[in-house]
Amino acid sequence: MSALCLSLLLACQPVVFARGYAQEDAAGSWHPNEVSYDETEVKGGRSNQQSWSYTLSDALGPPNWPIVAPACGGQFQSPININTSRAIRVNRKVPLEIVGLRNRPTCITAENEGYSVKFTPKWGFRTRPMMRGGPLKTAYFFEQMHFHWGPNNSEGSEHRINGERFPLEVHLVFYNGLYQSLAEAAGEVDGLAVVGFFYDVVPGSSSFSFNSWSNFLPQVRQPGAKFEISPTRSFSLQDVVGAMGWSYYSYDGSLTTPPCLETVNWIVSNKRLSATELDMSRLRSLITKQGKQMVLNYRSPQPQNTRRVFFY
Repeated sequence: MSALCLSLLLACQPVVFARGYAQEDAAGSWHPNEVSYDETEVKGGRSNQQSWSYTLSDALGPPNWPIVAPACGGQFQSPININTSRAIRVNRKVPLEIVGLRNRPTCITAENEGYSVKFTPKWGFRTRPMMRGGPLKTAYFFEQMHFHWGPNNSEGSEHRINGERFPLEVHLVFYNGLYQSLAEAAGEVDGLAVVGFFYDVVPGSSSFSFNSWSNFLPQVRQPGAKFEISPTRSFSLQDVVGAMGWSYYSYDGSLTTPPCLETVNWIVSNKRLSATELDMSRLRSLITKQGKQMVLNYRSPQPQNTRRVFFY
């Protein structure tokens, strides 16, 4: 095996260096002390829970998720319906920014989790994207992205805007750099920040895709399947969501699947992304852990209760 082949083979393998918290360099940029984390499972999270599903009639469908994880019945659950007329406008001097938006990872692991598809990058030294500003009090580091969709183009998003639903929603998951990993941060009140984007579907687009992530969905059709995307085919966050500069809504909420931990600062973008009919067909062709087509994997809006929604 050549050195090049060996390096590509190892590119997406777990690599953990000396542990430590995020540090700020002389230029004011924050970096985690590790090159990469392999602790992608949230403590008390999905792998440790009983089997749950999105089917309302199932014994452990959404209405009964509190049986699986008590936090799912909490007062700060996500998603929510965002009523734009009631959002509190914030004029903040520090804009939200993602440093390293254009950075390409050394490789990306695509994985069918049995209820969604997840893309987890591995990063070189000080190349992991970092988000700061806006409603965030410290730096948050990018960990993974995953998607939620429905059986048709009239539903699928988890959040709603004035009751309007969208066919697809992507979540970019970041963890607080004050903690050593996503696993540790998920249990802390300020642990996570998740950015959500809605997609519109381009009519008459069943034969092409301009989304890099879509090309790898056929390789992970079966539950549990993983596919390692090589450095030459990897993509940046900017390839997924474009440039910054969009307005957004922010509120305190939770993970939208068990364990439903209420430790998420939600940022829901006003920017619309575009998907093709081919993208949607590939997503709906994935197979769930129950052996069915993955055509519905979104949670319905939860009560807002006393929470306030802010508009930036």
